[in-house]
Amino acid sequence: MNTTSYPDDDRGIFTLLATLMHGALSKRPESAAPKPGMLERFDRWAARRQQRDREAYLEGSRDIFELERRIRELERRPYY
Repeated sequence: MNTTSYPDDDRGIFTLLATLMHGALSKRPESAAPKPGMLERFDRWAARRQQRDREAYLEGSRDIFELERRIRELERRPYY
């Protein structure tokens, strides 16, 4: 069995291990998060489009009572 010799360190073995682990964990690849696929991008686009449509619908209300009626209407519908 080969043994690897490390330079003597006055800080102790636990400090040395913590330093090594910190160095290993702090090095992250540049592309840590994978780019979203085509279906994920389409889903995000559809959600943004739906949100814009809902906001435009609510902005068309004339007063607070119509706004509340439209909000209740959107809450009752399963799909908009």
